[in-house]
Amino acid sequence: MVKGFNEYRSGVGNMTTISQPETADTLPEAQPMVLGLSRMRYGMLVVAVVAQAATILITWPLWQVREAPVHLPLVDLPQIPFGGWLLATLVLVLIRPRMGLAVHAASLLLAFGFDQYRTQPQVIANAVLMLAAVENVGVVIVRWFLASLWLWAGTHKLLSPDWFSFGSWNMVSSLHVNPEDFQMLFAYGVSLGEVTVGLLAIFRPRWAAIPCALMHVGIVIFLSPLFYDHNESVMPWNLATAVVGSWVMWNAPSIRPQLRWEWILAGLLLMYPAGFYVGWVDHGIASVLYSNHLPEGMITTPNGAAKISGWGDLYVPFPNERRLLVQYFERSSQPGDKLHLSEPRPWLGDKYYVLGERGDLVEQTREQFVQGSDDEVYGMEVESRRMRFLLARAGAKMLRREEKGTIYAVEVPPRRYRPELLGMLAGLPNLEQINLTGCEVTDDDLKWLPLLPKLVGIGLTDTPVTNQAIETLLNQPQLQFIEYEQSNITLDAILEFERKRPLD
Repeated sequence: MVKGFNEYRSGVGNMTTISQPETADTLPEAQPMVLGLSRMRYGMLVVAVVAQAATILITWPLWQVREAPVHLPLVDLPQIPFGGWLLATLVLVLIRPRMGLAVHAASLLLAFGFDQYRTQPQVIANAVLMLAAVENVGVVIVRWFLASLWLWAGTHKLLSPDWFSFGSWNMVSSLHVNPEDFQMLFAYGVSLGEVTVGLLAIFRPRWAAIPCALMHVGIVIFLSPLFYDHNESVMPWNLATAVVGSWVMWNAPSIRPQLRWEWILAGLLLMYPAGFYVGWVDHGIASVLYSNHLPEGMITTPNGAAKISGWGDLYVPFPNERRLLVQYFERSSQPGDKLHLSEPRPWLGDKYYVLGERGDLVEQTREQFVQGSDDEVYGMEVESRRMRFLLARAGAKMLRREEKGTIYAVEVPPRRYRPELLGMLAGLPNLEQINLTGCEVTDDDLKWLPLLPKLVGIGLTDTPVTNQAIETLLNQPQLQFIEYEQSNITLDAILEFERKRPLD
């Protein structure tokens, strides 16, 4: 066992037991050396270092002391800038590769501790790519790291209903084609393509070398201003992975793990991303990329409501982890403000909070959250982007009071009506008005209607609903107005409804 491990370390030894022979590049003594590394390895190191430097420069404000958005520290200490120091450690990596990489990795971890906003996956992955060039066993480690990344990036998309709705639709729309014709082809093609490259990296790593290069160069082209024009901070990492990743796959020393430690490493890297679905692993290190299946947070203040989001001068998305959404709320809000934490993973569930008078976090029920009081605002909930997308695709007209505000009213065209659309309104929890005028809505259809705590009016004019609909509508706690002209609802039924639900 020890002998085998040393063979990986040195890159030489009796390789008769290895099914895929090493290339000359993995034999340092066969090539001129640069700082203890073969020229090829040092070239790969330069690629990864340049990518990391470019990423830090693109996201420069992220690594500095700032007022807003607030820092998200592990331990609340006075903030210090890290940008210049991190660039200096990259210079050290080029001068003293092994020591430099250790210093750079430690510096990254320290920077993350001072502000978890910095835990961006492209920064972590760039550092991992350097390991492939610096250490002989790094090729083995990075091979399994990339296999896990590709496999789970595709798997997360296949498991995400958001990817198969607005996520892939928005991407296809940027390709200057009709998304109606190509969305599903694109959605399955991208996700299955990533899974396929991941499987090749596991079972036939050399076969993954060319697909790796094509995939990551393609991603850069797609994210460029020519098409999607999105997230330039990941472009350096994608270009570096196209180069270093292909080299790693071509030089993987064996198809199957040869030693116990490699079996353990491969198993851990291939399995740990599943922990994302039970909240054990952060999405940034679980390869949850563009699936849009992440928790979200909305903060309500006396001045309105707004989702927690990133970008801006930092050039990166907010790291949407449950704990970080809560921490951001605690550090940026005032007593009486509220937070709705929306969770797409059903076994984790939504959370509702209010900031207490002393700045303490108080959990609430949904009913308490939306009702408010003299000392608290009326909480606004996160809308489902998927349901909003599906309703729009079904022809529903949705209204906002301001450009980035929540939807307060929806109208369904009679020709596009179907009962399932009422169930989708659960994704618009801040609705105040629903207009179903002229729709063929029945009493049973209204049972699809979810509990909407802010709904005050519904239009049922020229519909076949009867007095039986009143009992269903009484389940809506704030409903006060029913438009019923030319329906089968009688005036007596409306008067009885108003008696049970007196106007304020």
